[in-house]
Amino acid sequence: MIVALAGHVDHGKTSIVRALTGVDTDRLAEEKRRGLTIDLGFAYADFGGVRAGFVDVPGHHRFIHNMVAGIADHQHALMAVAADDGVMPQTREHLEILELLGVQAGVVAMTKTDRVSSDRCAVVEGDIRALTAGTFLRNAEVIRVSTATGTGLAALRRHLAHAARTTPACDRPFRLAVDRVFSVRGSGTVVTGAVVAGQARVGDPVVLASSGARLRVRGLRVRDQAAEQCRRGDRAGVNLAGAPSAGLARGDWLLRPGHREPVVSFAMRLRVLPGRPPLKHNTPLHVHHASSHRRGRALLIDSASVPANATANIDVVCDDALHVKVGDRVVLRVHDRQRTLGGGPVLDIAPPTKRRRHPARLARLAAVRPDDAAGTLAAWAVAEPVDAAAFRRHWNHSEAQVESLARQLDLALARGHWMTQPALAAATRAARRILANHHHAAPASDGLTERELAVAAGRWAAWMPFALAILAEQGAVRFQNGRHTLPGHRAKVPGEVARAFAEVAPLLDSTRPPSLGDIAKRLKRPLAVLNADLKASAAFGLAVRVSANRYFLPARLGELADIAIALAAKAPFTVRAFRDAAGVGRNIAIEVLEHFDANGFTRRQGDTRRVVGERDRVTA
Repeated sequence: MIVALAGHVDHGKTSIVRALTGVDTDRLAEEKRRGLTIDLGFAYADFGGVRAGFVDVPGHHRFIHNMVAGIADHQHALMAVAADDGVMPQTREHLEILELLGVQAGVVAMTKTDRVSSDRCAVVEGDIRALTAGTFLRNAEVIRVSTATGTGLAALRRHLAHAARTTPACDRPFRLAVDRVFSVRGSGTVVTGAVVAGQARVGDPVVLASSGARLRVRGLRVRDQAAEQCRRGDRAGVNLAGAPSAGLARGDWLLRPGHREPVVSFAMRLRVLPGRPPLKHNTPLHVHHASSHRRGRALLIDSASVPANATANIDVVCDDALHVKVGDRVVLRVHDRQRTLGGGPVLDIAPPTKRRRHPARLARLAAVRPDDAAGTLAAWAVAEPVDAAAFRRHWNHSEAQVESLARQLDLALARGHWMTQPALAAATRAARRILANHHHAAPASDGLTERELAVAAGRWAAWMPFALAILAEQGAVRFQNGRHTLPGHRAKVPGEVARAFAEVAPLLDSTRPPSLGDIAKRLKRPLAVLNADLKASAAFGLAVRVSANRYFLPARLGELADIAIALAAKAPFTVRAFRDAAGVGRNIAIEVLEHFDANGFTRRQGDTRRVVGERDRVTA
């Protein structure tokens, strides 16, 4: 368990850590000289057989950004309020930040109780109860503490021991927010930080979020002890094999391979804190996410401004990439960094496919439940197909977890997208109906493109590519020359196309058909007219265009495909072997083989080719 301290400057946070752990977390020379915490400090202690880590955070308003870097939603808060001062400005702001970051549990230590009367302690406790009413600390224990006399420390230890034993686990893929980077002689690069999700073991591969560099966990220290694994709720030091010598710094992340997706913009559900001025469109902000800090701008979605104590969905655009996931908590501070504006959970990191304020996008954001991936997936899948891989990355789920969610929701998977069974069935019915109507209305047409089908499908347009893929696999729809038809449909050849082709067909009845120029000379027809006639013939399946200057009858091209199949059965074959076996010239052999390659029938590897597809791909 990680215990995150919070409270106004000089309210005894560092003294509490020192009393509980024996460690002075003010490690910087300036901290010791000035007597206040500037950067994050860390210490560890055992409570009833459970080891806990402490993150001592700055209380001064000038160092709030460092305070934010030390807090994660799963941590246990320890709010310090000095009995002599009582509730102070940073007491309020720290509590607001803890709320914005989603911290769910904690305790309040009323410090310096040896300096005041019991009546004063009672007044301050009343002020604390008033401050925490309606927050996650509303029912928190308030323990009266004095580090000078030892009062209350035993009760504080008992509370933390119980909290440490009940810290929940997390089975999502590993993420660690880096807050310190240093080198150890003989070991190399070491990073430290809070494990935000999942677990990692010695030897596991990890990815550096900033660069995508693939690294390996060489060694681990958890709560200041050597360990074989770390898990959510731990503070860990990770010795990295293969880490870059420069560029690794606070704000970076260690991730499981396959889960890196840097973004410069994301949608979030912002709550503006009480007493703040209304947030306006395009307001410059400081964006704090775990140990990361970026400059950015707020782009409003729901309204022209967001007043104090209100909640709204907004887009945040940053100057540099962040590594947020859906459900992560983000804190926004005004541009001069003197005050926290508000914060909340990330809703979506996918770039909008429509205008930012398009009704479909507003509905998508409104459906997000940051703490409920299953509920969100169910709502999204009703509205449109959901990219399975993107959903897994954006929500930091494993592939098995997303598949389990989809099974619970009875979703169908088509071409890597999850969708509801009724929507997919409706789209397949629409595709069949649209094609049948089109064939009846335009018997000479060779079918419809995917885009034409989507436009005709109306509300089922988004599902049309997936419906067509399933119908094609079932043999219920035929795809050729970029168009879709029902299997039994054959475009009725117009009389003028049939007459023009009848004159050319005898010349193409060979595995060595002449070029367009030679045919034009023999028939004494203009080349442009002949080319147009043959293109029309190819559109109706009467001929196959192999190159810009040569057409084949489908049957003759099929004979050449059979020769390729026979050669490939023995070994990969060369152009020369195909030329000799087919009895054609080199130019024709090259044109035919390139046509085979382009249609996925053969695949070239160096100077040889293999057959990799169906024969019908090149003769239809």
